[in-house]
Amino acid sequence: MRKIFKIIGLISLTCFSFFITEKTVTVISDMDEIMIEIKNKKDEFKSDSVDAIINGNTIIPGISGKEVNVNKSYKNMKRNGYYSEKFYIYNYSLPKISLTDNMDKYIINGNPDKRMVSLIFTVDSNDEINDILTIINNYKVNASFFVNPTWFSNNNELISSMIKKGHNVNILLDDYTNSSFDWIDMVLKRINKQNSGFCYNVIDNDKNIDICKLKGNYTVRPTIISDKTPLVDIKSKLQPGSLLSLKVNKEVKKELSSIIIYIKSKGYKLTNLEEHVLE
Repeated sequence: MRKIFKIIGLISLTCFSFFITEKTVTVISDMDEIMIEIKNKKDEFKSDSVDAIINGNTIIPGISGKEVNVNKSYKNMKRNGYYSEKFYIYNYSLPKISLTDNMDKYIINGNPDKRMVSLIFTVDSNDEINDILTIINNYKVNASFFVNPTWFSNNNELISSMIKKGHNVNILLDDYTNSSFDWIDMVLKRINKQNSGFCYNVIDNDKNIDICKLKGNYTVRPTIISDKTPLVDIKSKLQPGSLLSLKVNKEVKKELSSIIIYIKSKGYKLTNLEEHVLE
């Protein structure tokens, strides 16, 4: 019996030691200049979530809320040796009305509060694609590309390179029940490690949007579609969150630099669909 009490006492002492040690570490960290700075400024980086806007079968995505994870941010800054806002680590919370719960809706715009615009290129030939890629890479712009199955099959290495550069690649089909969709979607996500997929529809198609949802893909309906006079169309129709669909051709190639410069002059960040519309 005495041995049992002795063991219980040792266990209690060990637990108490851990408790004291943890409390001591907490007190010390609370007195650290980095921790004090984090706690003083953390509320400056907090933002509430914004609900998605649904209108019939269309949706404008919301924005996740975020707040500073104090302990993880502190550890990250201590590891790097100094306080910096770039070392903050955040906890995120989805909006109550969220895109992820409404994948049967057509995304018609990004959230305007993000101050982002997406360039979406539709591709069915190699004629101008390398020049297009050179232009957007030179401007350090990430874009999204919708390609047909034949082009995809003939350009696997180029597609892998595009994804590594930060571009988003998706399949362009009139009918997403087409057998090509399954294997291309699998290649993009499993082999090329692309996190999210998108389908492209300009008119209502319940069959397409159902199959895209089943595969975990979102469906976009671009805000602006242009191939002959893209710069004129964009200047007259651009709005915060625009999804700009451009056909890869000579006209688009000729005006693309001017398009990018114009959009940036309006204070918008140009990025791919994944960064732009996902909450």
